[in-house]
Amino acid sequence: MEFRPVKIQNSLLTEGASYPFRLLGKMELGRDERYFVLRDPLGYKMLMPAGYYESYGFKQGQEIICRVDKINCNGRMFLEPQNPWYREGEVYDFEVISYGQRVDIAGNRDWYFVVRDLGGRRWQVKCPLSETFFSLPEKVACRIERIKKGKLYLQTDEPLPKIPALKDGEIYPFLVVDEKVNPDDGFSYFILEDSSKKRFLLRKKYYGNYRLRKGIKISCRVDGYMPGGYPFLEPEHPFYQVGLVYDFPVDRLEEYVFSDGTRQKVVILKDQLSEEIKVRVTEELANRWGSFKKLQCKVLKIRKSRLEVEILQGI
Repeated sequence: MEFRPVKIQNSLLTEGASYPFRLLGKMELGRDERYFVLRDPLGYKMLMPAGYYESYGFKQGQEIICRVDKINCNGRMFLEPQNPWYREGEVYDFEVISYGQRVDIAGNRDWYFVVRDLGGRRWQVKCPLSETFFSLPEKVACRIERIKKGKLYLQTDEPLPKIPALKDGEIYPFLVVDEKVNPDDGFSYFILEDSSKKRFLLRKKYYGNYRLRKGIKISCRVDGYMPGGYPFLEPEHPFYQVGLVYDFPVDRLEEYVFSDGTRQKVVILKDQLSEEIKVRVTEELANRWGSFKKLQCKVLKIRKSRLEVEILQGI
């Protein structure tokens, strides 16, 4: 089996690293599809959606610092330009516009502030308020947990309690009690209920092959916490467990050819749900594993149903 060349329309930069890009201008690819045209540090052009960053005040010809936020399994890069006013992990004072209470689609009730940033955009930030709250503060200190697609993920500097106190890395039983579309983002979610009747949201998109439906019991691992104190739940995979070894058929071999001439060999496996597992390999490992139709692999991680594996030997 030979490695088939696949052209990738960007340079191979390092995920998580930041680089200077030159803003060459704007273009439209369709109705309401506006993009910034950037030149990367190696002189190659790439596109970045413009709509998320209108408040940033970018000008043609300006040099902007962008973090390589993600490189997907096809080699495509996603950039996050540096916010002009804020940095992740830092604490800033935000002007408070109002406060209120809301109930999410799972029935959880939260208090929140509406704050305004220095670019004039408004954000909601969960706060430890109650009905005994009388006086609206002029400002509130918030930590920037994350900046993605221009959105500020804020948390009050006063730590919020984890809701509930589930331990990170532990596995708990849940009952699927409903499925709803969240009006906040338009996505479908399963609603899970634990033994104490507390409810949680699980994004349906990632688990379409798991055959989840109302009325069935599942087990989920707590895989960290999201802004707001709620746990990120990862349902147990129907066929695989982290740390165990399995045989996977080799679907195909590809060699990504980037704009700067860099090449990357990739072995594509198939799991029992017919999902692809892309494993980037060195030239040495490409020569070692390229002739096998099956590979024995150890499962290192499962996140959003996707497997991350280490190749151990050919079969």
